[in-house]
Amino acid sequence: METSEFVEAIIQSLKNPTRASIFYQLVKKHEATATEIARDLGIDVDVVYYHLKLLRRMKLVSKPRIVVKGNYVEKYYSIRSDFKEKLLESMKLLITREKELGVEEFREMVIALFSVVQSILSGSIRRLREADEGTLSKIRDEDSVESKIIFCNRERYVELLGKLREITRGGVLDTFDPAKKDYVILVIAIPKIDGQ
Repeated sequence: METSEFVEAIIQSLKNPTRASIFYQLVKKHEATATEIARDLGIDVDVVYYHLKLLRRMKLVSKPRIVVKGNYVEKYYSIRSDFKEKLLESMKLLITREKELGVEEFREMVIALFSVVQSILSGSIRRLREADEGTLSKIRDEDSVESKIIFCNRERYVELLGKLREITRGGVLDTFDPAKKDYVILVIAIPKIDGQ
């Protein structure tokens, strides 16, 4: 797969909220079935199969690993094995291509990215509701949950956004090792959207 084809596949995936959320699930886990993904995202399994088929056609998802369980077959999907290397190789072109997006493509991509954040938060809410007292006590005692909502003017926003970009530079690519995916830190900056 050529670098330009890979970049276009990534952009097309990131422009669709459902596909972006499914792709995130596969990045987060080593592999998953369509049923597991549908449960985690709270969507119909047929929708997941449809998007997995598209992700496979885009060559972002590998051929599923098939496991026979009694009288049915489970298909385990995963991102392509060389995804991290291909992403590193394509980063410069990806950044350039993102800057060239038209207004509508940009809108689609930002909405899809916010949808991924929403799916992460929804999954965390579901797991918190299902967690036992011991798990909740451990989380509380470790003081491992932090949430800050900062409302600020444009100057402060630009200053903080610059600091966030500095802190997170390079961090995204460090997370593609499935063994390191027990924790998630979301960094979201939302500019003034309504009006100038």
